[in-house]
Formats: sequence, structure tokens, C-alpha cells
Amino acid sequence: MLSNTLDELISSGVTTFQSGGAIGFDLLAAALVITKRARNPEIKLHMILPCRDQAARWPAKTRRAYTNILNAADEVTYISEKYDQFCMYARNRALVDNADILLCYLTRKNSGTAYTANYAADKNLRTINLFELL
Repeated sequence: MLSNTLDELISSGVTTFQSGGAIGFDLLAAALVITKRARNPEIKLHMILPCRDQAARWPAKTRRAYTNILNAADEVTYISEKYDQFCMYARNRALVDNADILLCYLTRKNSGTAYTANYAADKNLRTINLFELL
């Protein structure tokens, strides 16, 4: 479903994608964008990350995948040098503030994704929640 949705967005003219780099949907979406960029060099991936040490405590395999994605990204922006209590929220707001569409997989009403989707709704940003499409 994610791959098909990305294809639809690309077909409609979307060429720049952003990811917050979180474990799960963010990294999966970023990896798929990189794969699709191989067939369409106009596609760009911008990683907007909460802090430089985001992946410090992640499992080694996940850190390797994360590093590979960062190395393949067209641009990487860090909100903060080190983790603090505000950097995740600031990253989520930056993702929305620099977007035309929010593509997410929102399953819980009390989560960082929910915060981001609510912020996007407040900004009247079009949101595609893949969970709702199942």
C-alpha cells in the first residue's frame, strides 16, 4: 500500500519527500523513496531529524539501515545536536511546515504521529493515513 501510494504521489508530480527517520514507518518510507529514485532521478529525499544521536541506542541492524538511508538522502537536517525534551516535537512541526501532504500510518490517538497529524490538520495540510485505507 505504501509503495502504491508513493507511486500515485509521484505520478501526480510530487518529487520531494521528507522523513523524520523514526524506526518503523519513517524508515520504511524513506527506503522506498530511495528505491523509487533509482528509476526517477527527479525524486529527492530530505531527512529532517530530531537530533544527531537519534539512533544511538537502536539495535545495530536498525542503525546500519538508518545510516545507509542517511548516506543516500539528498539532504539531512538536524533540529538539535543532542536529544532534549523538545526536539521530537520540533522535528514533527518542521516536517509539516515544509510539506504539502502528510503521508502517515496513524494507529494510536496518543503518539508522536498523532501529534504530527493534529498539527497538520491545524495547518489544513492534506493527510493520507494508510491505516485508515486498510
